[in-house]
Amino acid sequence: MKILLNLATLKKGGGQNVGLNLIKCLISKEYDLSKFYFVVAKQSSIEFQLIENGLKNFISVSNNPIKRMFFELTCGGKIIKKHKIDVVYTLFGIGLYPKRCKQISGSADSNIFFPEINFWKGYKGIGRLKKRIIDQYRVNALKRADAVVFENEAMLKRSQTLFKLKNTLFSKPSINYDFPSDKLDLPELDDSLVGLFLCGWQRNKNYMIIPELLYEFKRRSIDFHILFTASKLEEKPYREFISKVKEFRVEDRITLLESVKKTELKSLYESVDYVFLLSKLESFSNNIIESWFFRKPLIIADEEWSRSICKDAAVYVDRNSTNNIVEKVLGIEKEKSNKEILLEKSKEILKMYPTMQEKVNLELNYIRSVYENS
Repeated sequence: MKILLNLATLKKGGGQNVGLNLIKCLISKEYDLSKFYFVVAKQSSIEFQLIENGLKNFISVSNNPIKRMFFELTCGGKIIKKHKIDVVYTLFGIGLYPKRCKQISGSADSNIFFPEINFWKGYKGIGRLKKRIIDQYRVNALKRADAVVFENEAMLKRSQTLFKLKNTLFSKPSINYDFPSDKLDLPELDDSLVGLFLCGWQRNKNYMIIPELLYEFKRRSIDFHILFTASKLEEKPYREFISKVKEFRVEDRITLLESVKKTELKSLYESVDYVFLLSKLESFSNNIIESWFFRKPLIIADEEWSRSICKDAAVYVDRNSTNNIVEKVLGIEKEKSNKEILLEKSKEILKMYPTMQEKVNLELNYIRSVYENS
């Protein structure tokens, strides 16, 4: 059996890190790499890692989703035939490869499984219509797949009732414990409590609450600083955000970091006191297990998805209430013993997650079973 690993949708963020961990595992363990062919995004960290390790059995495609889909429609069949591919596994999403080839999809688009939540509330007009069309495409893609892999058990169960999916696998997220330690250039914040929003311009993460949140800390005479990983190059969200920062007069309490490399994550986490994840919906987030691994209290939105994942290893807050968030943080600061209890619970729940090799083996065995039982 020869597998085409379609990693072309992984261009940044947590998804790309999952792809990097997968490749690292395949390279470092005793896998027959001749049984794999990779499709990756041009100029991505995944492409660079394949090159650095001397692999040549891959092809790079455009970062533009329309161009990528055109490539799959026009060249996918040739790749399948030339490299004698039996199964296509798209880590997150699905490729438009010929139906004659088995396709397995990894799903991380949580909003399509929770239709009762108005996920695109902040979008209007054409922008909102585009999001709806993309969501419908993703639903159709799931139905088109021969099997679907989930990292969230609630989503898997909903997929069976909403979309009647039959061939599904729950593959618990894993963490790569080997974090390189490249130093990240950060401001001196020794006298401040430091919070981290590792998310970029994703409205679902509720980053627009940051200025008001910092103002609430300031109003209470609490020296609190936030590191926010968002690029100034994305002009529209940057302008909106900075306008709000100036409105609340907290310019000196926020540091915008451009892109943070995977090799700099250790340095980043070691520089903060709290990790914030205020998403309305998630399938999963690397922020969760990374905060546990680096022993940083996780301040997370009090939602169905978060409680199903984190149990009692996180601090739950009203994602839209700055007062509630500040009170929960100050509660931890005042009761250091509670903080230690929280971190110990995080340590215990982290033990329940598989190693990358265990996760890879589970998914490869599942792919083989789908192929052999077709």
